[in-house]
Amino acid sequence: MIQWLISRRYYLLTSLTLLLGTLVLVVTLALATASYLRSIDKTVAGYGHMLSSLDAALIHELVLANQRQLAVLEASLDKAAIARGEPADNPLWAIAYQIKRDSHYIYFYHPQTDRISSYPAWQQPAEYRAASRPWYRALSMPGDELIWLGPYQEYGSDKQILTLIKRVKGLDGQLLGLLMVDMSFNAIQQALQRAMGRNQAAIYISSRGGDQLVVGCNMALYQPPVTMAGVVGSALEVIWHGRHLRRELEGIDWDLNIYLPPELFHDGLEEALLMVVLPLLSLFAIWFCSINFLVRVFNQEQALVAGSLTGIVRDPTQTPCQLKTWFVHSSLSEIDQVRASFLQGQDALLHDPLTGIMNRRAFTQRRSELEESATPHWLLLFDVDNFKRINDNWGHTVGDGVLCRVAELLVAELGCGCVYRIGGDEFAALLPWPRSELESGLSRLLARVRNQQWREFREAVTLSVGGAHSPDEGVLLFERADECLYRSKRLGRDGWSLTERTRQEQGADRSCHMDNG
Repeated sequence: MIQWLISRRYYLLTSLTLLLGTLVLVVTLALATASYLRSIDKTVAGYGHMLSSLDAALIHELVLANQRQLAVLEASLDKAAIARGEPADNPLWAIAYQIKRDSHYIYFYHPQTDRISSYPAWQQPAEYRAASRPWYRALSMPGDELIWLGPYQEYGSDKQILTLIKRVKGLDGQLLGLLMVDMSFNAIQQALQRAMGRNQAAIYISSRGGDQLVVGCNMALYQPPVTMAGVVGSALEVIWHGRHLRRELEGIDWDLNIYLPPELFHDGLEEALLMVVLPLLSLFAIWFCSINFLVRVFNQEQALVAGSLTGIVRDPTQTPCQLKTWFVHSSLSEIDQVRASFLQGQDALLHDPLTGIMNRRAFTQRRSELEESATPHWLLLFDVDNFKRINDNWGHTVGDGVLCRVAELLVAELGCGCVYRIGGDEFAALLPWPRSELESGLSRLLARVRNQQWREFREAVTLSVGGAHSPDEGVLLFERADECLYRSKRLGRDGWSLTERTRQEQGADRSCHMDNG
């Protein structure tokens, strides 16, 4: 037997070599196929991250820019003048127009006069009928939410636009008109082109749940979705028909799509086939390890990009540590720019443009935080006495100067992070102070305001103050503070009034009124 094995050893070794070669070929082919499938998954995942990045960093930035612009415009409206039938436009519209760099229109439709105020100025043709425009139906829509309308054709041109609409109501709740901002599709087109760059893929926006094209880039590469029958493994369908990726955009009835054409995956297939015929199979292990580590680096950097995007939502003020990257340096730079723009926009949303102190939005947020943490605090409401007379006698410019000076005094006495402007001549403060400290602070504040010298007039400007304590007043905190404010006014103004310390003593509120001397 041994002699037979020795005599047949080369035949056996040859057969064994052929068998091992076949096994190596099969294993290599299997590894190549598995590697190719992983490459497909990672390519698809990479473009999926691109969709997420576009959604969070580009498309939403365009949408938020329009929403910020609309908020600034609404704050500038003189609703009383609009109710009297006067035009809605004012000098602040020219400033708000600069929030967006592309050419667009800002306009307000007054249903009572059937006229449109716009910036840039637009002469309404005699044959123009507002009732025939798509945005006109927003007058009959319920609710006070912002309305995205479009796409539809701009009047007098073939350009497609999208319009953000705000139903503006007066103090009595009656509808005054529609405040509208146009967004050109050119801005979205340019954003898609910048995001795709030189990547050989089609990116487009379609209507929600359908295939109606809104705007797209590289659409010559696009093929409609096809369901393949008889192909083993859905991952291999990309070789013939590519891959469609879709993501729903929040806050607007659109889908963001990327189509990866078959040619995008052919290079990976050729690379996998080359692995089968490589003469030096011993290098396969090294090559595989290198690819594996490279994929891990790619995944790590993709995770870094995803973490940076998530960080903008969780805590935009925290800047992630800067690491040296191979693939996503430009993406991280763009995310840093988005973070800076987001912080700038967020800061603008929380501050009053006239006085520079925080606004009603910031007041509501801070009040909710204090209530959720059950932190005891005082809610104070301030009202400039006879402010309407100042505006009527000396003009709104002087009135604005009075508001700014009062805001400075409030900040100096109560602290920058505690004072808010919540209305025309109405201010508020949230203070976690003890009562004794608050009483002395209010007395000092009213004296400082009363003793101010004004260049434009000789009258003294005074404040009326009302305050209530939480948690003593519970859900009626604001109402109790408002009652105390009006009590101060009834007592002659230039004074403050606070609720008592406990619910049992609410029947005998304590008031303190400062005379003008």
